[in-house]
Amino acid sequence: TINMANNFFLIALVNFFSAIFLLYLLFRLFQLSFNNPIVSNSFKYLEPLLKPFRFVLPILFGIDLSALALVILAKFGLFNLIFSADQIFDTIDALSWAAIGSFYMASQIIRYSLFISIFASWLAPMSNNSFLNICHGLTQPLLLPFQRFTSFSGIDFSPIIVFFLLIQIDRILLTLGANLELPRFI
Repeated sequence: TINMANNFFLIALVNFFSAIFLLYLLFRLFQLSFNNPIVSNSFKYLEPLLKPFRFVLPILFGIDLSALALVILAKFGLFNLIFSADQIFDTIDALSWAAIGSFYMASQIIRYSLFISIFASWLAPMSNNSFLNICHGLTQPLLLPFQRFTSFSGIDFSPIIVFFLLIQIDRILLTLGANLELPRFI
């Protein structure tokens, strides 16, 4: 039971680390405002950690490759620690699991942000909360292309389309993992 507790702690720690760096990556990708204290503090604390890696892994098209590589590397290490007893997995399997798991986590972050943004628009439509502004900033660029075609009588149906697309992306990632015979994401 001690090993199980250590694995749980390690899994939680790696997933927390991964979520923080994926949020940072999404902040950059969607160009969230530095006026938001959460965004500015994330850049203040995470940028020095990523700067040394930028010589090899730059920011391309708004995607911070060094942050993505750190997340994939952390999940790669987690895979090797948890599934090291299974000899049927190799380095390609571990990297595949780490990459697919990282994209799956990013999709989940966006989906929960959309869910929070929708409820906040009903409960506190004029709120200037930093967290809600982040959720809105992460989802608005995804909703915009569909809002021209899905707004009827003041009701916006674009979140339904984006939810559907995110669910399909999740299904594709899970199917890809299953087809590669990889363990489920933790």
